[in-house]
Amino acid sequence: MFEGIGNDNRTSRRYFSAALIAFLASFVLMASSKWTNNIFYAFIALPGLVFLVKERGAGLFGDKLGLAWLVFLLWFLVPAVIAGDGQFYKHIAYVTLFVFAVAGLTNQGFFRSEVFARALFWIICLYIFGYSAFAYLTGIYALGERVSLMPARMQNVIYTSIWLLCALALAMPGWLHRRRWIEAFAAVALSVVAITFVLQTRTAMVGAAFLFAAWACWALWRFPRVAGSWLLVFAVLGGIALWLVKDMAWFHSLFERGDSYRGELFHVMVGEWQNCGWMVGCGVEFHTDKLLSGFMPIQHPHNIFVALGLYTGGVSLVLFLVIVAMTLVQALRLRDPWGMYLACALVMLNFDGSKLIGNPDELWPLVLLPAAMVLGRGLQQRRSN
Repeated sequence: MFEGIGNDNRTSRRYFSAALIAFLASFVLMASSKWTNNIFYAFIALPGLVFLVKERGAGLFGDKLGLAWLVFLLWFLVPAVIAGDGQFYKHIAYVTLFVFAVAGLTNQGFFRSEVFARALFWIICLYIFGYSAFAYLTGIYALGERVSLMPARMQNVIYTSIWLLCALALAMPGWLHRRRWIEAFAAVALSVVAITFVLQTRTAMVGAAFLFAAWACWALWRFPRVAGSWLLVFAVLGGIALWLVKDMAWFHSLFERGDSYRGELFHVMVGEWQNCGWMVGCGVEFHTDKLLSGFMPIQHPHNIFVALGLYTGGVSLVLFLVIVAMTLVQALRLRDPWGMYLACALVMLNFDGSKLIGNPDELWPLVLLPAAMVLGRGLQQRRSN
């Protein structure tokens, strides 16, 4: 199989691009994590290892951001040694192969194409509205009730709503460039309906506020006269929409749930991290025995940054922040929309993220994928130069 793929460099790029698409599709098509894992192991990890060796790292280690990723991933060997957990070594290898294979072996141009960006957004949108329509019509949920569980791997509605907004951020530059105003407006409107009415995720509302604010600032900077008028129109439309829904039960339920104990959870988990030691954290298999409000067990920190520090120490968190900063700066320099995808994801994962190093899960398309894409774009530019 490897000989057939390796005959031509472009053929190998097509192969890994197709494998990545299959991997992403499994999150909305497969009900079990087994299929996602098998696709990754068989079609990305193993061939990726072979081709990364064959191409001598595909130029990844001649790049500052690539070296930063290598240092970040090597650090996790320290908590792995401390824990003596053989599974964690495997997880480090998985994440390393995914990031480097996506960055060095896929067709970067395709994943920045209008076709891919639009398809990603509308498939996720269809996934949400298709299932919610089925659930409303069959009585699984009453109309106006929160659709709290989705089918397939993206069953966590918070992660689903995050992915929807990230896809919106990725697709919007293409819509604006092609002047697809109706499609862009429809995408924004459907996204707002999905996160407020269907999924009712306040985490996604924070992400939407961040994304819309970033767009507004960009528009005011580039087109101050035109943007000011349009922003006023959108503000009026938003005010009218709020007035129309202010007395509806589903709207009140968004606020009746409170902050879902996020503030207390943050203080508890940071306190546990402090007790274990800021440098190396509490270990990769740590579970707190403390309870929220005295009765609710804690599953995980619900914060990607706290999770890094808690499980693998402050060093991993600092290295991750360095990578994020370098990635966003490079994305801004190259005008890469994957940078906004990543920024949008991290804003929301500040409220709902967990372990980054592990088996393939929802954080891979939300964090590892965009970061690897920006890394790959820099490599592509170096090759062309």
